[in-house]
Amino acid sequence: MTAKTSFNIVITEFQMCFMTTRLRTIRKPAAPFVAGSRPQGRSMFRPSAARASAMALALAITMASALLAQSSDTARLTPVVVSATKTPASRASLTQSVTVLSGDDLRARGITRVTDALREIPGAAIVQNGSFGSVSTLFLRGGESRYTKVLIDGVAVNAPGGFFDLSHLTTDNVDRIEVVRGPASVVYGADAVTGIVQIFTRQGSGPASFTAEARAGTYGARDAGLTLGGAYGRARYSVAGGHHATDGLFSFNNQYYNGTLSGSASYAFVSGAAAGLSGRYTTAEYHYPTDFTGAPVDSNAYRVQHRLTVGFDGSAQLTKGVTARALLGSNEVTDLTEDIAVPFGSTTERHSALTSRSYRRSAEGRLLFALPASASLNVGAEYMRERESSTNAEGPVGGVAAPISTFVAERSNRAAYAELLGALVSRASYTLAGRLDDNSDYERFATYRAGVSVSVLAATRFRASVSTAFNAPAFNQLRPTLYTTGSPGLAPERTRSFEIGMEQSLLAGAAKITANYFNQRFSDLIQYLPGGPPNFLGGYANLTGAQSNGYDVELEVAPISGFSATAGYTHATPRVTALSEAYSGDLRVGQSLIRRPTHSGNTTVRYGRSGIGFLSATASYIGRRPDLDFNQFPSPTVTLPAYTKLDVAGSVDIIRSKPRRSRRSVLALTARFENALDAEYEDALHFAAPGRIVLIGARFTGGL
Repeated sequence: MTAKTSFNIVITEFQMCFMTTRLRTIRKPAAPFVAGSRPQGRSMFRPSAARASAMALALAITMASALLAQSSDTARLTPVVVSATKTPASRASLTQSVTVLSGDDLRARGITRVTDALREIPGAAIVQNGSFGSVSTLFLRGGESRYTKVLIDGVAVNAPGGFFDLSHLTTDNVDRIEVVRGPASVVYGADAVTGIVQIFTRQGSGPASFTAEARAGTYGARDAGLTLGGAYGRARYSVAGGHHATDGLFSFNNQYYNGTLSGSASYAFVSGAAAGLSGRYTTAEYHYPTDFTGAPVDSNAYRVQHRLTVGFDGSAQLTKGVTARALLGSNEVTDLTEDIAVPFGSTTERHSALTSRSYRRSAEGRLLFALPASASLNVGAEYMRERESSTNAEGPVGGVAAPISTFVAERSNRAAYAELLGALVSRASYTLAGRLDDNSDYERFATYRAGVSVSVLAATRFRASVSTAFNAPAFNQLRPTLYTTGSPGLAPERTRSFEIGMEQSLLAGAAKITANYFNQRFSDLIQYLPGGPPNFLGGYANLTGAQSNGYDVELEVAPISGFSATAGYTHATPRVTALSEAYSGDLRVGQSLIRRPTHSGNTTVRYGRSGIGFLSATASYIGRRPDLDFNQFPSPTVTLPAYTKLDVAGSVDIIRSKPRRSRRSVLALTARFENALDAEYEDALHFAAPGRIVLIGARFTGGL
């Protein structure tokens, strides 16, 4: 296949997924809504201002990959963990818990949603509010859903205040996912209170190759993807497009569409300098028939999101012992929610439209000094600016919706940090780090981390660390909105955490067991206070304190070639420990924090043979957890029952060609059975989760 041909194939795929989009104006259905009816037609994605930038970035990377189609491999580096510290470090030297998920393994098991991948992380609880595309959040180690910072190639994608909806994040073109459990504000600033999740885009290696795959199944699911990548001399590149769609759980107004375009390009200069550019653009549309109680009552409500994330990473060796690094990042999000409904207190249908735009832009510079005794010192500074604006409009059905309220907020943050990594003796390493954040919305905030990792015997390692972190209040918590009163006096949320852990290798390295104990104390926890009649406007207030203590145990086994198994169990007890005098909500001392299970665990077994196929099975257990029943006011606390979910996936190679330029073409049939035993459960009360899902498809991988 020529470079020109590969370029045309990629462009055709992108045109199919993105360039047929058009603007749809919401209108009243021609026929009355009938429960159980099938949706008529499908709305298309709406264009955004960011699309031109996304397509320009994608085309630039695609053109580069096409020109580099005849390629040779670059040197592979020893695997290190990038997300736990400012200085990339080996797993053995880290003083906190880290899990790394392989993108190749996730795709081999047919996992296309990052939420499904994160369900296998110890201490991670995913809450999906119903059907595919609904709001999906992560509770890590019993902390709030806004306490986990999510990054894509080093670029933070959380909204101001830490919230991130994982529903539209896919595994397309993902190289790996690193999950750091425990406070990480000393590395990443606000939001990283109980951990971070970082997505890394594939860099490409070896001769140019491509992968094309497609599958379909229950709930009207359709998935398709095309990936191209490789290396040429000192250059590496990858570009991919993915399209995911489903009709949803309900028989009306529950469609979901997701188009994701991503790419990366990097170059290593002869001088030792390097530069890399990555980009990810997602457009998603979700139709939802449910109201806030989970009842399917709406035949035309939907929301659309466009997200563009771009990152630049450059480094240069200034002297033998000094390396400089510069990072730039931008995350821009546009949301639109539209509906036709009868407003509270009215008898006439009205057309409502809520639009919002937000961005985070950051610049960071750092210097890495190589010190004696295998130590390193990283010092740097970071500047970040975030802005959010929204407009709520309303009008008659078929008429023009006029703005009835607007919201605009912005702030900036300056930070300086220092991190010292080193070895006390040959079998012990340490981490000492400190950071100072100066935010325009609140006073300066200092965080720190101190930890040590010690190898007692060749097969035994102990580690311990203590850390602090903070989370800045969200814009909608500080300032009044259409639905809430402002709380300008809110203080940042704080945490102090310590952790001790042990790793033990078994069976001559064929197995490893890891155990961790964590103790977390949250101060000034921000909680929502529901409002009462007549306007039901709620607000926010700081609690005095909460805690989440517990332990997790992991077992990894790989006794023979092609077979591996992992198992994990977590016990956590998130509880309210104290209340401030100013707090007037329903929480009480000793009460559990909602939607977080005390007991959870999972087991995954994999087996594959080259030239034959691959088989995997994952069983996940989520224990009982409290939730609120919003069908009543005030909302009482109820208990969601425990459940176990089984996922099975496999593939069979049906065609394998002879190697060409060190690449072998492979055509495989794929199958995935999610919730194979058809368990009935709810992550959120009254929002039913999907039943059994059967997905059948094919995947072709070949060289160019």
